[in-house]
Amino acid sequence: MEYRCIVCPIDDTGLSDKAEETAAYLSGLTGARLILVYVMHKWHDSEILVTDSEEWGKIHQRWLDDGRELLDREAERLRARGMRNIKTELRDGETAYEIIQIAFEQHANLIVMATERASLVEKLFGNSVSYNVTNNSPCPVLWVYSEPRE
Repeated sequence: MEYRCIVCPIDDTGLSDKAEETAAYLSGLTGARLILVYVMHKWHDSEILVTDSEEWGKIHQRWLDDGRELLDREAERLRARGMRNIKTELRDGETAYEIIQIAFEQHANLIVMATERASLVEKLFGNSVSYNVTNNSPCPVLWVYSEPRE
């Protein structure tokens, strides 16, 4: 299969480090465009508590700024290693849905994402992002098993 576009969700826990390295490696081998994605899910996950107050607006903006900073830092790190065909996407919403949307919009050929080791039962019934993405993705999904940073 020819890869022209690889999507790689990243996070700030360190869980995605191996997936990002794998996606960068595949992008380098194939010349595919690499899209690093950060989904700011905290707002979506806490919507039951959120109000339209100015304070919540500031919190929301800070979370988005943190996501943009992470994306910029990781893209710059890869560019320093010689990668040039990198794009970043910052999204706000439910993680699996946003990853799938980007894959559709960008006509991705592959999604490379981190997942923790879990049993199939845990993935099926634990509302696993990797499982939800895999079941609804328009392209193949490569799971990279990782451990979060300590």
